[in-house]
Amino acid sequence: MPSTPESLAAGAQSYTKACAVCHGATGTGDGKLAAATAAYGAKPSNLADDVWDHGSTDGEIFVVIRDGIGPDFNMPGFKGRLSDAEIWSVVIYVKSLGVKR
Repeated sequence: MPSTPESLAAGAQSYTKACAVCHGATGTGDGKLAAATAAYGAKPSNLADDVWDHGSTDGEIFVVIRDGIGPDFNMPGFKGRLSDAEIWSVVIYVKSLGVKR
Protein backbone atom coordinates (compact mmCIF):
# COMPACT_ATOMS: atom_id res chain seq x y z
CA MET A 1 0.00 0.00 0.00
CA PRO A 2 1.51 3.35 -0.96
CA SER A 3 1.86 6.18 1.53
CA THR A 4 -0.72 8.78 0.55
CA PRO A 5 -2.60 11.40 2.55
CA GLU A 6 -5.57 9.01 2.50
CA SER A 7 -3.62 5.97 3.72
CA LEU A 8 -1.96 8.05 6.46
CA ALA A 9 -5.35 9.35 7.61
CA ALA A 10 -6.80 5.84 7.60
CA GLY A 11 -3.75 4.59 9.50
CA ALA A 12 -4.07 7.35 12.07
CA GLN A 13 -7.73 6.46 12.60
CA SER A 14 -7.01 2.73 13.04
CA TYR A 15 -3.97 3.47 15.23
CA THR A 16 -6.09 5.68 17.51
CA LYS A 17 -8.74 2.96 17.75
CA ALA A 18 -6.44 -0.02 18.34
CA CYS A 19 -2.93 1.08 19.32
CA ALA A 20 -2.90 4.42 21.14
CA VAL A 21 -4.24 2.97 24.39
CA CYS A 22 -0.84 1.29 24.89
CA HIS A 23 1.56 3.11 22.55
CA GLY A 24 0.17 6.60 23.24
CA ALA A 25 -1.18 9.27 20.94
CA THR A 26 2.27 10.07 19.54
CA GLY A 27 3.65 6.51 19.60
CA THR A 28 6.09 7.02 22.47
CA GLY A 29 4.82 4.08 24.53
CA ASP A 30 2.97 6.19 27.07
CA GLY A 31 -0.66 5.26 26.50
CA LYS A 32 -3.25 4.79 29.24
CA LEU A 33 -2.39 1.10 29.65
CA ALA A 34 1.40 1.51 29.46
CA ALA A 35 1.93 1.59 33.23
CA ALA A 36 -0.27 -1.46 33.72
CA THR A 37 1.62 -3.49 31.12
CA ALA A 38 4.96 -2.30 32.53
CA ALA A 39 3.90 -3.69 35.90
CA TYR A 40 3.87 -7.10 34.19
CA GLY A 41 7.32 -6.56 32.71
CA ALA A 42 6.45 -5.36 29.24
CA LYS A 43 6.36 -1.65 28.47
CA PRO A 44 4.88 -0.82 25.06
CA SER A 45 7.47 -0.05 22.40
CA ASN A 46 8.30 3.53 21.56
CA LEU A 47 7.32 3.74 17.90
CA ALA A 48 8.68 7.26 17.49
CA ASP A 49 12.33 6.57 18.28
CA ASP A 50 14.96 5.17 15.92
CA VAL A 51 14.93 1.63 17.37
CA TRP A 52 12.66 -1.10 16.05
CA ASP A 53 12.69 -4.06 18.43
CA HIS A 54 10.54 -6.41 16.36
CA GLY A 55 11.51 -5.74 12.76
CA SER A 56 11.60 -2.61 10.67
CA THR A 57 10.45 -3.59 7.20
CA ASP A 58 6.85 -2.98 6.21
CA GLY A 59 6.24 -6.74 6.12
CA GLU A 60 7.77 -7.33 9.56
CA ILE A 61 5.71 -4.52 11.09
CA PHE A 62 2.57 -5.90 9.42
CA VAL A 63 3.19 -9.36 10.91
CA VAL A 64 3.77 -7.91 14.40
CA ILE A 65 0.48 -6.00 14.24
CA ARG A 66 -1.41 -8.96 12.77
CA ASP A 67 0.04 -11.73 14.97
CA GLY A 68 1.21 -9.91 18.10
CA ILE A 69 4.52 -10.36 19.88
CA GLY A 70 5.18 -13.78 21.39
CA PRO A 71 5.91 -15.78 23.35
CA ASP A 72 3.91 -14.05 26.10
CA PHE A 73 1.84 -11.84 23.77
CA ASN A 74 1.94 -8.70 25.90
CA MET A 75 1.04 -7.16 22.58
CA PRO A 76 -1.83 -9.19 21.17
CA GLY A 77 -2.38 -9.68 17.48
CA PHE A 78 -5.08 -7.73 15.70
CA LYS A 79 -5.98 -10.35 13.12
CA GLY A 80 -9.78 -10.47 13.02
CA ARG A 81 -10.05 -7.06 14.69
CA LEU A 82 -8.39 -5.05 11.93
CA SER A 83 -8.59 -5.93 8.25
CA ASP A 84 -5.38 -6.43 6.25
CA ALA A 85 -5.98 -3.02 4.63
CA GLU A 86 -6.33 -1.39 8.05
CA ILE A 87 -3.14 -3.07 9.25
CA TRP A 88 -1.25 -1.85 6.16
CA SER A 89 -2.48 1.68 6.80
CA VAL A 90 -1.27 1.42 10.43
CA VAL A 91 2.14 0.30 9.12
CA ILE A 92 2.30 3.43 6.98
CA TYR A 93 1.17 5.59 9.88
CA VAL A 94 3.61 4.24 12.49
CA LYS A 95 6.49 4.62 10.04
CA SER A 96 5.56 8.31 9.81
CA LEU A 97 5.94 8.85 13.58
CA GLY A 98 9.02 10.43 15.14
CA VAL A 99 12.43 9.81 13.65
CA LYS A 100 12.36 9.54 9.88
CA ARG A 101 13.57 6.13 8.76
